[in-house]
Amino acid sequence: TKGTCGLSFSVFRKKVQSEITSANTDDNDNDDEDDNEEEENVVVQTPGLSKERVRASLSDLSSLDDVEGMSVHQLKEILAWNFVNYSGCCEKWELVRKVNRLYKENEENQKSYGERLQLQVEEDDSLCCICMEAVIDCILLEYGHMVTCTKCGKHMSECPICQQHVVQTVHAFRS
Repeated sequence: TKGTCGLSFSVFRKKVQSEITSANTDDNDNDDEDDNEEEENVVVQTPGLSKERVRASLSDLSSLDDVEGMSVHQLKEILAWNFVNYSGCCEKWELVRKVNRLYKENEENQKSYGERLQLQVEEDDSLCCICMEAVIDCILLEYGHMVTCTKCGKHMSECPICQQHVVQTVHAFRS
């Protein structure tokens, strides 16, 4: 997908990653390519993070305690990958504070997403299976299936559930 500045997400992510890498490598080294290759093969020894992963991720954190043991590079990486500006942070504790806040907000978002998903499933169960806009308020007789709104039910010749001939549609009221 394209962002607001016209860059695709993957191109933007690569750009952010290269900025992090260039900011954390020594300017006096002439072997930039060798450094990047070595960085890709580094095994991370941070508690709470998997040992096979090279890059730190917010999803790797199991609790707020894991954030304290992370390096400055890992903290900046998590913030950059989650589009958090850390340009004024001079101390590690400032980065830790930002990652802690990001972690808490992510936890809250996951909880609220689960609640919204639950409400959406419940709401979808009460919508007409034909138009998906109106509330189900019609019973298709002879078999008694209740799956459409009155407007759609009047146009049905066959039941969408059992494909039997609809004898009559009756408007129903829920109490």
